[in-house]
Amino acid sequence: MATIELRHYPQVSARLQAYVRESVLPRYDAYDKAHSRSHILSVISQSMELYGRLSAKGTAGPDGAPLNPDMIYAIAAYHDIGVCEGREFHHLASGRMLEADTVLRQWFSQEQIRLMREAVEDHRSSSKSWPRSIYGRIVAEADKLIDFDTVFSRAILYARANHPELTDEEVFQKSYGHLLEKYGEGGYMRLQFSDSPNALRLAELREKLRDPELMRREFALFQVHPLEPFIPDGARVLLLGSFPPPHARWSMEFFYPNFQNDMWRIMGLLFYGDAGHFVMPGQKRFDYERVVEFCRREGIALYDAAYMVKRLRGNATDNFLKIIEPTDIPALLARMPSCRAVVSTGGKSAEQIASILDVPVPSVGGSVPFTISAPSTFSALSAASVPSATSALSPTSTSSDPTASSASGVSCRAVTFYRMPSSSRAYPLSLEKKAAAYARIFDL
Repeated sequence: MATIELRHYPQVSARLQAYVRESVLPRYDAYDKAHSRSHILSVISQSMELYGRLSAKGTAGPDGAPLNPDMIYAIAAYHDIGVCEGREFHHLASGRMLEADTVLRQWFSQEQIRLMREAVEDHRSSSKSWPRSIYGRIVAEADKLIDFDTVFSRAILYARANHPELTDEEVFQKSYGHLLEKYGEGGYMRLQFSDSPNALRLAELREKLRDPELMRREFALFQVHPLEPFIPDGARVLLLGSFPPPHARWSMEFFYPNFQNDMWRIMGLLFYGDAGHFVMPGQKRFDYERVVEFCRREGIALYDAAYMVKRLRGNATDNFLKIIEPTDIPALLARMPSCRAVVSTGGKSAEQIASILDVPVPSVGGSVPFTISAPSTFSALSAASVPSATSALSPTSTSSDPTASSASGVSCRAVTFYRMPSSSRAYPLSLEKKAAAYARIFDL
């Protein structure tokens, strides 16, 4: 699923939105990819869109009063919160957890809480009963998110996460079978509103589901990251590309494996004055052992900005990568207490990282500071308290203390997000100039 931005809805209480942003959404960061923060934000967006359509037509709530946007927003925010107790009955757990959250009583009456709990309980597509109120119908419709890439990728992610022993063919069969059962002709998924935007999307999806060979070809385009994050003890720098190239282009089982990519030549030139330091003599491949030992010694962690992509063409070009599921960068940083620098190594990764961290995209060679205060909470520093976002800073120049205190008294860690030139040979900059730009990160 593509990254969904956290929006502000003027028709919804600002205090309620702040509470959801700070205390509810971070809980989804520990859930599976099919019930992540991105999914919740998407359901909120769809719910608020339906609210606008229905309000314009004069649709009322169960009490005859106009629809309550605060209720719709909260229902969408809580509808999957119970996944922590298991997927099968998560709708019931979610309703119970919403009702138990006493903070919500600042905005809602007991009767409204009851309606909200029922709506959350009624949102599942597999339910044989019609939702008990218009609020349940809204979240049930918004949760459908009938987009081919979204529903197929969610099915794939669920199959891989819950059945890691399956082969690729078995994952395909399980994912395709689930889509047929849910969205196919006679499937259990029902639309709540005949004029919903989902009606056309469902017809388009069913057309594709009728073609098994097309589905098999589409399945092959979705790829989950083949490597685990590399996080050495004491990691101080996190390098993030976009996504690895197709495996046929790998020269080693590690990050930046394409022999045509210059990342390890940049590091060789930067640290040893020799662009070929990490190249196996007489061979077109990098020395895996030497690269890994170097990264451990220098505290360089590596991963990519995307966990799952759809590869629109069979090459390594970012222009033909569609990011389906972004990497949880705050969770990575929580595992690296000494890390002071997050580095994008290409244009697409820079845009994705900035979106995840909710900071501006720096110019090439520039940087922007942000803070991280908890495993999955982060915020941009105010412009008045930090150097310019376009300046190039070393990891040690942002703060002399490992932690800093925010205005609320919460302990925060200062981190700098750098945008470096792409390590791809296609990027029009000499190897020497690329190395000079990367030198700023390591204060060399």
